[in-house]
Amino acid sequence: MKKTFRLLSIFLCLVMLVTAFAGCKGNGTGNGGKDFVIPTDLMTEEEYRAEVKKLSEGTNLVDADTAAIDKLGDRLKDMIVYSTNDIKDTAGNTYYVSNNGDDKNDGKTPETAWATLTKVNITKFGKDDLVLFERGGFWRGSIQVQSDVTYSAYGTGPKPKIYSSIDGTVGEWTETEKKDVYVYSEKLYQKDICVIVFDEVNADSTYAKKKKDIYKVSSDLDFAFQGGYATSGKKDNMLYLKCEQGNPKDVFDSIEISTTTDTVVIDAGVENVTINNLELAFGPYPILANYTNNVKISYCVTGWHGGNTGPGDEGVRLNGGIAAYPDGDNIYIDHCYIYQQYDSGVTPQVSWSTIQYGKEPSVFENFVTNDCLFEYCEYTLEYFSTQLDTNENRFEGLYFGYNFCRYGGYGFGDKPNASAYVKSWSHENNCYDSTFEYNIFDRPIALSVEIMATKQREEGGKKEFIFDLLPKIQNNIYIHRKDRKFANVNNVEYTFNEQTYNTLKGLGFETGARYLFAPEEKK
Repeated sequence: MKKTFRLLSIFLCLVMLVTAFAGCKGNGTGNGGKDFVIPTDLMTEEEYRAEVKKLSEGTNLVDADTAAIDKLGDRLKDMIVYSTNDIKDTAGNTYYVSNNGDDKNDGKTPETAWATLTKVNITKFGKDDLVLFERGGFWRGSIQVQSDVTYSAYGTGPKPKIYSSIDGTVGEWTETEKKDVYVYSEKLYQKDICVIVFDEVNADSTYAKKKKDIYKVSSDLDFAFQGGYATSGKKDNMLYLKCEQGNPKDVFDSIEISTTTDTVVIDAGVENVTINNLELAFGPYPILANYTNNVKISYCVTGWHGGNTGPGDEGVRLNGGIAAYPDGDNIYIDHCYIYQQYDSGVTPQVSWSTIQYGKEPSVFENFVTNDCLFEYCEYTLEYFSTQLDTNENRFEGLYFGYNFCRYGGYGFGDKPNASAYVKSWSHENNCYDSTFEYNIFDRPIALSVEIMATKQREEGGKKEFIFDLLPKIQNNIYIHRKDRKFANVNNVEYTFNEQTYNTLKGLGFETGARYLFAPEEKK
């Protein structure tokens, strides 16, 4: 009897240990640390594009095989997340950065690696230098990019992670007089707080919703930052969070407080930059480029950027997404997984750059995005020019192709009813030699496309819409709910049905499109 009891006890202990390890969580996209096992059936770019082209063919206006479409999106995600094609060769010097390093080292070998982002940012690099972060490593802060430098990864395991957030488990959370509302012990001297994300950082993470001030915090996981943009109450730079399950430090394994620090910054004049195989999370933007040329971003993962940092126009709106404005040339983004962006996934803008600042007209040449997966973005591709009444400010070579866009408008952004996979707003937005093709636009909450272009207007003239200055749009796959709002093209709204398909085809807006009916949302 005692032997049986002893064996049963050992068995129960083993079960408890297995359960405990199975419940352990790490930072990143759910593939971090020892759990990083590369699938044996990863797709190649050629295989993925072949599947997209296959999907673009066939009968229109039939029910979509959503299970097969979901699988294709998941396989594209795996191809990006598990990529190991780090950049290793360079004509310049190579520098290594590791959590096991030391800033006193020379950084020139894995054994003599540096340790911190501070060391990377204060070092003056030379032409064609290569900065490599160790896979499986984790850093807090941001990268100040330099011209002619490549930033990539080395070693084995998951992509190096760079978070520009504050670790909310370092301080203490103390319950206030307001039921279930806790205040963080540290004053946060930040312009504002964008979002708070809990536990394992991925597209489906639990997050807190921002309120205008402490008095608006009423529902579970509401938060308010009593900084300069709070509408009422003491502006003491304290952070308040409602957590009905108990003290946040007891409830959650991790608490990421996203601030107004960009993750990667490419300042005006910086050019000839490559960013490869990094995972970037939190802050206003994952990568922000100003007046820059010749930037390549590949096989990166970015999530949880942006947030409305104030009530209405009183605050500063932080967009999220890989952004290039007010002007730029030769920005190439490929094979990136971009999720939970408060505003746009990628956004080239000819904006605030010419007339009011006395600069020459802007022509944004070659903004290319291909083979990327976008999830939970308010807008996926957002492009626009704020300079009216002139064709001198325009886009040339805007390309958006073979991208998989899903869950559009379902993220933590604030305008789901105005969301669209392609969004150009009501500006001139004239495009030359531009193409959008072979993209999958899958079951958005609102529109798939909102796009326009106009002829140049004379003083006092009427705005005249024109199809010839829209990008060439061809062979895209739309999975949309029947008779729901689908597109707004040159200020005319269309629903998703046979009539829309025939009308847009006749206008030459979309050639070779595949229209598939999506199932209705579950109530």
